[in-house]
Amino acid sequence: MSNKQLNRIRNSFCLLFFSYLGIAQLKQMPVSLHYRIKVDTIQVLKYINNDNEENKNIKTIVLRMNYGDSRIINAESAQVLNEVGCNVISVEVVFTNFHGEEVQKMLNKKRLTELYFLAPNIFSQSFTNWKYIEQTAYKSENGAKRLFHGIVVKYVQTAIYGPVSKESLFGDLKDKKLTDTSLYEILEKHIKFNQELVCIDLTGSMSPYYFQVFKWLLLKNSTKPLNFSFFNDGNNTPDNTKKMGKVGGVYLFHTHSIDTISNYAFKCISSGSGGDSPENDIEAILAGLKKYPSAKEVIIVVDNWSDMRDYVFLNKVMRPVKVIVCGTNSFGLKTAVNTQYLDLARATKGSIHTIEEDIENLAKLREGEIIKVAGARYLLKGGRFHKI
Repeated sequence: MSNKQLNRIRNSFCLLFFSYLGIAQLKQMPVSLHYRIKVDTIQVLKYINNDNEENKNIKTIVLRMNYGDSRIINAESAQVLNEVGCNVISVEVVFTNFHGEEVQKMLNKKRLTELYFLAPNIFSQSFTNWKYIEQTAYKSENGAKRLFHGIVVKYVQTAIYGPVSKESLFGDLKDKKLTDTSLYEILEKHIKFNQELVCIDLTGSMSPYYFQVFKWLLLKNSTKPLNFSFFNDGNNTPDNTKKMGKVGGVYLFHTHSIDTISNYAFKCISSGSGGDSPENDIEAILAGLKKYPSAKEVIIVVDNWSDMRDYVFLNKVMRPVKVIVCGTNSFGLKTAVNTQYLDLARATKGSIHTIEEDIENLAKLREGEIIKVAGARYLLKGGRFHKI
């Protein structure tokens, strides 16, 4: 998106807002954007960007701004943040506080609003570390102007593999040797072919794990059928039109045939890559249980970096859910388990499974207790897990 396009969007938004509220109301009702983030503030003499020498998988985007201004000079550089599989690790708003706390606070909010217009998707990612970085190495306004001002975003990008054909997914799997078998081993351990509903996230961010899932299904070659629910978060529905619980892109079937599985997998993957970060996990579970009410438990394979779009509906799931979490140790980064999946497992008296460990009996935890999962500590507060 060019600067001219961004300005046109900004001006259109302002005109609509003014005409709706009226000039007299503007002072009483601020613009409300749909995001909630926690921002930490630190002070440094002068901001120095770390070039990610320790991890080459981490990429950096520097969005430049002028002193005292919220407009992003190189707005087109933010386009990559809207791509499927872009996982943002940190966002740093770098500034100098020359005109006082209240003025700077409003300016920083405006700067985040500018970023929101360019890349709203990153505001809904659970693992992003948000920071205000105040620079103090100046004695005058001219000195402050010479320092860097802007937003620095660090991210990792999942490699997206779109299927050219069914053969690209299944054709050579029997002879293909897997370099990563972590998910394969978890599936082998936990799916017993005992009337389970198997839900699998087949959005673009999960593509690094496609081969492990399908390799396991191919080699298992069971004569006992499974209930499947494949989902892609909406069949390429535009993100701004997705309605929670009714997003679509859910494919339900009951089979033991690898040919049938390959047909549905190809249809699901080729029909949509997911779009924004949250996925329709609960919708896929509820649709599967509605069609296959005899299912005794749910096994869901998820991307740890993605939240659940329909998290508020997790208490509607009336079967134990085993959550198989992918991506807790990828890109050379070790990440904590997403608290939403811990909540899902606990609310349904299910369990969490990573390559390192199996966490069961979550439902027995009491309010105020602390649990350690994948090296991170979580507090159970208000019936939900909070990383501490």
